[in-house]
Amino acid sequence: MPSFPTFLLPLHAGEPDPTGFLFSAWTPQPGVLLGLFALVAAYVLLAGPLNRRSPGWEERTVSARQKAAFYGGVATLLIALGPPLDDWSDHYLLTAHMVQHLLLMLLAPPLLLAGVPGWMLAPLARNPVANRIGYVLTRPVVAYGLASATLIAWHLPALYEAALYSDLLHLTEHALFFATALLAWWPVLGSLPQWPRISPMLQCLYYFALTIPGAIVGAFIVFSEPGLYRPYDTAPRVFGIDLATDQDAAGLLMWVGEGTIYLLLITVTFLRWAGEQERADRARPGTAARLPRSTEAPATERA
Repeated sequence: MPSFPTFLLPLHAGEPDPTGFLFSAWTPQPGVLLGLFALVAAYVLLAGPLNRRSPGWEERTVSARQKAAFYGGVATLLIALGPPLDDWSDHYLLTAHMVQHLLLMLLAPPLLLAGVPGWMLAPLARNPVANRIGYVLTRPVVAYGLASATLIAWHLPALYEAALYSDLLHLTEHALFFATALLAWWPVLGSLPQWPRISPMLQCLYYFALTIPGAIVGAFIVFSEPGLYRPYDTAPRVFGIDLATDQDAAGLLMWVGEGTIYLLLITVTFLRWAGEQERADRARPGTAARLPRSTEAPATERA
């Protein structure tokens, strides 16, 4: 086991590997369950009893689509941080760990942002300090830089291995992945006018830029010799997946998988923008299709 400062309490490398059904202990972490319960309780209270205490609450609604997105985000967090995926990622498979990271960065944050209406976050914008900090952190260049640096740094072998040996570092790693992903998704999904979104065409460029950090990390993993992250060298090989295959699959997930998702988003965003432009052109007065007048004399006149 690598040597770490004494304040970093050994976690996964010091625990026995789970040997239950599908190589999982099937025991969710209490902290995860409490955290998600608190998140859901806050959402329900803000949308219901707390909302109705202030005048004009009838206009502060939460649509069925927003509720579905929010609860989908919570369910994604539960899948990412609960068994069996959490057991596989911590004890057996780099691929499972990569799936966990992608869920924390690519699925849970956009779902949660899509599920929270702007009026729930309005108090942040009314506070001058919070409003200024939020505005700066949600600007595309800042949000992109923070998310990219976090992704790349935590996949360096030293930090990645340290997180597998320390509860404190592992919690920090996941929290930073999730928090910076929320910032990264804000320019395209944010609901506060004070922290505005970017235009559809800039969104396409932004999505393309977001493919770069994942490509760097994925290529680094794929082209490294098997055993890049030492805790997986001695991990029991489960489901018939050998060390080299596990590492290659993990790298390709981050490289090709993440890139494919962003490229699909580019396509959807562009097609949606093009459709809106076409509808706007059709609705504009005086743009109805007209047959061009011929400059040539009619046949009867030529005769």
